[in-house]
Amino acid sequence: MLAQKVLLIGPMGAGKSTIGKLLSKDLGWDYYDNDTELSAINNLSAKQLGTLELPELHALESACLQSILNRNAPFISGAAGSVVDSETNQKLIKEVFAVYLRLPLAEIISRAGSTGIGRQISLDAGPAEIQSRFERRDPIYKECAQLTIDLSDSPTHDAALILNALKV
Repeated sequence: MLAQKVLLIGPMGAGKSTIGKLLSKDLGWDYYDNDTELSAINNLSAKQLGTLELPELHALESACLQSILNRNAPFISGAAGSVVDSETNQKLIKEVFAVYLRLPLAEIISRAGSTGIGRQISLDAGPAEIQSRFERRDPIYKECAQLTIDLSDSPTHDAALILNALKV
């Protein structure tokens, strides 16, 4: 039976939006982009969200995840990288078909950038903090996910792997 709620988890820059849109198109399901939903739910622009202190942003990201997961299936959604920091969220993630989009640390650092929602870390603490978060979150992502994809250079290929896993 095909999973009806698919949640893409992983660090910023992993390609959750890109792969989520591909899956949405292939399945004909709604896709909820975390940044878009976060803006809409909180009536804040991406620029405004990008200026929030990280604890405040992470609280909003958790509330956004909970809101999305309460929606009617079927759908595909991305989630903010920070949501796995909460045990409550970990339990919610385990209740859906979560896919960890895994990247090597060096690739996460190169994709992090310095502008946009959640990218304050790149300006504030840089690669050392990104590494610390990776080391802390990687095992949690793996534990919460029903499927881990070590990402290739082809989002289309990665989406096909997820589709195949959903149909088993």
